Amino acid sequence: MAATVLAATALAGLGAAVVCLIQLHRLEPDVAPVHDPVSNYGAGPHANWYRAQVILVGLATAALWFGLRSADLDGDGSAWLVVFALSRVSIAAFPTDLPGAERTAAGIVHNLLAVAAFGSVAVAASTLGGWLADTPEWSFDGAGYRWLGGLVAFTAVALAVAWLAPCAIRTFFGLVERCWYAVMILWLAVTAIGLIVG
Repeated sequence: MAATVLAATALAGLGAAVVCLIQLHRLEPDVAPVHDPVSNYGAGPHANWYRAQVILVGLATAALWFGLRSADLDGDGSAWLVVFALSRVSIAAFPTDLPGAERTAAGIVHNLLAVAAFGSVAVAASTLGGWLADTPEWSFDGAGYRWLGGLVAFTAVALAVAWLAPCAIRTFFGLVERCWYAVMILWLAVTAIGLIVG
């Protein structure tokens, strides 16, 4: 029962985060989705929507982790969900440095927390996802769920490549990050649904 309530709470939080992301894209058309990072919204006039969505994703992830623990499904890699949750909630307090602006301590912390978030959820999705897929009590087909976790890891690696690559590839960083957002939220949501139906 506790696992179901926590998973439902996680789903509600993820749904609210998606609403915040849609609102950000609607309110700030000057942020280019193909080029600009999502975090640029957090340094603009509608930063509260950005802060709300990262906190919602972090709290939803924490609820999911507690739900998995209460169902005895906190296997390999589940601790990385905690790292991801903490990094998402913490990043709300550290806005990014916009292009051309002076570099700040808050911007540096923001980048470090972003790296922690991208890396931790990639490890959680691939490791915990694989462990859950092999667990008889888990609700979803092993291959499909494992594939989705691998896609989270793939988009995280693609983000690193887009960030470190020459300017021609870095031009598409915003698009790659939005793909990561989509598969990350989808994986968390599917995991929460798996906990509910299981």
